[in-house]
Amino acid sequence: MLFAGIAIAGVNGGADAAKLELLGQPCRAKNVLSSRVVKDRATGKDMFVLCNMNENSGAELIFIDHQNNTGKVYKAPAGAGAWGLNEVPGDRLVVSTFYDGVFMVFDLKKMEFVKVAKFPGESYIWNMAMGSDGRIYGGSYGGGKLGALDLNTYEVEDCGAPAPPNLYCRQVSPTPSGDLLCYFNTEKPTTLLYDPATKKFRPAPDAVSNGVRGIVWNGYFLAGRQAFQGKDLEEVKAPWPTPDNEKGAWSYSSVLTNDDTLYMAQDKAIYSYKMGDKELKLVTDLDTRGGWYCASDSEGNLLGLRGQDYFVIRPGDKEIKFVPIPAESGPRDTLFLRCDASGTLWGGPTFGQTLWHMDTKTKQFVNTGTICNSGGEVYDVGFVDGRVYAVAYAGGDIVEYDPSKPWDQINGVNPHVIKRNGPDYIRPEGGVSVGPDGKLYTGWLAKYGKYGGGLTITDPKTGDTVLIENPLGEQALLHVESDGRYAYVGSCLAGNGLPNKKGESARFGVVDIQTKKTEFQHEFEGSSHVRVLGYDAKSKHVPISVDGKLMLFDTKVRGFVKLPDAPGLSCFIVAMPGDGTMCYGS
Repeated sequence: MLFAGIAIAGVNGGADAAKLELLGQPCRAKNVLSSRVVKDRATGKDMFVLCNMNENSGAELIFIDHQNNTGKVYKAPAGAGAWGLNEVPGDRLVVSTFYDGVFMVFDLKKMEFVKVAKFPGESYIWNMAMGSDGRIYGGSYGGGKLGALDLNTYEVEDCGAPAPPNLYCRQVSPTPSGDLLCYFNTEKPTTLLYDPATKKFRPAPDAVSNGVRGIVWNGYFLAGRQAFQGKDLEEVKAPWPTPDNEKGAWSYSSVLTNDDTLYMAQDKAIYSYKMGDKELKLVTDLDTRGGWYCASDSEGNLLGLRGQDYFVIRPGDKEIKFVPIPAESGPRDTLFLRCDASGTLWGGPTFGQTLWHMDTKTKQFVNTGTICNSGGEVYDVGFVDGRVYAVAYAGGDIVEYDPSKPWDQINGVNPHVIKRNGPDYIRPEGGVSVGPDGKLYTGWLAKYGKYGGGLTITDPKTGDTVLIENPLGEQALLHVESDGRYAYVGSCLAGNGLPNKKGESARFGVVDIQTKKTEFQHEFEGSSHVRVLGYDAKSKHVPISVDGKLMLFDTKVRGFVKLPDAPGLSCFIVAMPGDGTMCYGS
């Protein structure tokens, strides 16, 4: 829920009254992380099932009748969302969730959830695969474990964490023998085979590509463009035709392949093969415009998603029609709030790669479509000359959007990406600030599996972006502020897919924008994060938060000002009206 509030100061100097107004629940973007096609047990029709993420209002299953473009939502009893959605014997779906790490069971005859089973100690369960013992297995985060759900008793067994110090068991794939191929990352990528009969792990063959999700089809294990057979996964030559290598890289499609049909992808082309065919069949070579394939149905149609839309490609189609998902999703958390010069309120969901904006007087709101083709989320926005500039994970995108012009993201017109900082810098943990020079300042975390941070300075008029790498050493950067001559930067010890960096403390620094050199740096012993809160042009002070403790940096003498005991900060964003004062939440 979104509230507006103001405290009214009384004659005693305290807050005599507080007025709160409920503005609504404007953040309604969908973020679908798993999907598949199942048969409607009542009608026999194919249904496109999506698992939609809602952090606090709860995950939900959306059943779409894609022939008639109708949908129905089923609220889940647990979980914020799910990467795993598998059909299992007994007319059931199993959903594996985050942030609470549970297996949920949905009855396809009753059309209701019937069981929630917790994986003790784990917060994520990624994708799932069926083992030879009839149990369904999933890999976890943050213990990097393999877990098994008994489909008769609904008991969960912890199968252990065989590849420390990895925090992720990111992929679990079935094999023809019923063993599970498990991929662990990110600190020490490891691939192991798990035998449900002996309950033991063993090394996987070197030929099995790390991190690739595999599938079983007609007795073969297929991963990437490789084929394997036998309990120990011996690599073999596939006994069917494959795409021409000279036309580019190709791979088996784990999401489109079903019991009847094997699918292969090569650039935009999707090929199908049925056992006994003499050659591959080209199903489509249409451009999904940043969309992705999710499943195939019994009629040979391909189903996919693109942000807030879905699509169905039928053999012979000459174009793709993107259709809004026909269901009203539950309210989402908003990751940030900003007001533009007109007083319009802007925000964006935690995951979903969209924005919303609201007229706080009428309480009318709009949720946009996807602002860029990368998955992830918008961390913050800044405003320059009536345009909105968003910084987004996971592609490290800086996106320009002009609300006064027609929406045409699919053609890269409005909004459009003016700079992509990935793959090296992908998470704009520092948000974005607009300096007095009208440029955009952003602090970034490095890519997965690497410590470090980047400072970018972007000219919105030209899109030209300057990258300053690791200005405070190999530490991630938090919020950045500028006085037009210098950038003021804080750091933290976090890393994407990594534990907090050891042996160092968080830092604050002053970077010369012209020379790209760090002219002042201070390390706060024992601290984990230093967040720059703003720049006050009147006092020439930079307020910072050191693990929640308020401090002031005097830019004139380049030193820290002694403060009386001030209440700690509990917020990332503060209000600085420019009169030498700052308001913050504690």
